[in-house]
Amino acid sequence: MTSQPPPYQPAPQTPPGHTTPASGAPARNRFGLAALIAGIVAFVGAFIPIFNFLAVLIALAAVVLGIIGIIRTGPKGSAVAGAVLGFIALVLSSILAIVYTFVFFGNLLDPAGSPDGVLGAEIPLVYQVDGTGSDVDITYTVSTDGVETTEQVTSQRLPFEEDFDVAYGGADSYASYTLTAVNGADDGTVICRIILDGRILVEQESSGAYATASCTTNASELLDQ
Repeated sequence: MTSQPPPYQPAPQTPPGHTTPASGAPARNRFGLAALIAGIVAFVGAFIPIFNFLAVLIALAAVVLGIIGIIRTGPKGSAVAGAVLGFIALVLSSILAIVYTFVFFGNLLDPAGSPDGVLGAEIPLVYQVDGTGSDVDITYTVSTDGVETTEQVTSQRLPFEEDFDVAYGGADSYASYTLTAVNGADDGTVICRIILDGRILVEQESSGAYATASCTTNASELLDQ
């Protein structure tokens, strides 16, 4: 019996535009490569003011691309590196964006208006009571880190003065400051003053037995000086 040749089978056709990788050539992870590039750009951009806001989005894209690259088959080195670098850049750019924003707007709000042109500078705040009154009872408020307390001295001879330091823009500058002086039984005058950095913010005078002079200032008056 004569053997028959096997039927003819055409060679598989390569689709147009598709190239078969050479034998032994490593496959590429396009998502991992994109994640690595985005991570590098985001990390560098995190240190650049204003651009670091955009760096937050680029870093987030690097993390997403890196995760996709890790899930897909193929080399995962670039995907892991891109995801890790993207995460670091995301945290760094977010923190620096907040820091740069506070510094920028702080300079806009008070480039030179606060004492020495620096937010947080200590400003001398002075309570004064003057006049011809006797046995004067004096009550005043004190703020420590934004917590207000009341102090009182009785049967005080005039003049009276109490000094404090207020941090410009700090919690103490948002408190209310009150000074009250009550004259004794004898006739006379009492004058109260609240002085900030050498400037009289408020001054009140009262005369007669048991006369009362009260001075009050609030946060806006302190900050607007």
